[in-house]
Amino acid sequence: MSVTLRGLNLGYMGLDKSLLANRPENVGTVYECPALAYIIETPDGRILWETGLSARCSDEWMAEWQEVVDLDAVTPEACLEARLKEMGLGPDDFRYVVQGHLHTDHAGGLRLFEDAGVEIVVHEDEYAHVMSMESDGDFFAHVDWAFLGDKKPTVVSDGGTELARDVQLIHLPGHTPGQMAMQLKLENTGTVLLTSDALYHHENYVEPGGEPQIYWDIEKWRSSLGTLGKVARDNDAWLFPGHDETGIQHFDGRKELKAIRFEQGHAYA
Repeated sequence: MSVTLRGLNLGYMGLDKSLLANRPENVGTVYECPALAYIIETPDGRILWETGLSARCSDEWMAEWQEVVDLDAVTPEACLEARLKEMGLGPDDFRYVVQGHLHTDHAGGLRLFEDAGVEIVVHEDEYAHVMSMESDGDFFAHVDWAFLGDKKPTVVSDGGTELARDVQLIHLPGHTPGQMAMQLKLENTGTVLLTSDALYHHENYVEPGGEPQIYWDIEKWRSSLGTLGKVARDNDAWLFPGHDETGIQHFDGRKELKAIRFEQGHAYA
């Protein structure tokens, strides 16, 4: 059995595009921002990469977050639990749930796995950061991950972690302390990098690039973007950004934009 990858679009948030890529032409431009997750099938078990928005996000998000992010188009039918049911899957059908980071637009569905027999995987710096928080803030919501205080996750550290055959995790801090990417080796597609918000949008990466306005440490984010680019170039990788349905394909020292397919039934192999 080879590794395969399926994308899940978990609904769209409305926001000013300059928040993701601060270029002059993006200021005042409303961007329909996708919340994304991915299912990876491996010989070592099924993996879920991130969990998108909570079906109750409009009730749970702080008012100040909803002043900059429009959740009107986020319906329960678009969120993770409903999408998995459409595919005949439930929480116990996964071996791992990996959180690239724990912001609420990426970890909103994590609580579905509280009582499931899965390993929840986060970077040790991300876990330490959220466990030290006394209140919601900076797009971290306790309701998403509070149960991890009792159900301890599997924490990974720096240096690259091989989660399964042809599946590796890479620490890329800056967006948050424990931001990670996942590197996959697919037999036909080649290397794919699921970046989470180490790369929000393809406009962070192409020239002239635009940096985000939401970050924990912008210098670390820049350094991590450089690391991500080196990995992509060295492996002729296809980058899948955290909030974009367009990726960046590297090949023979060049790169080009390439649409990512999310329709149900399509898998990259």
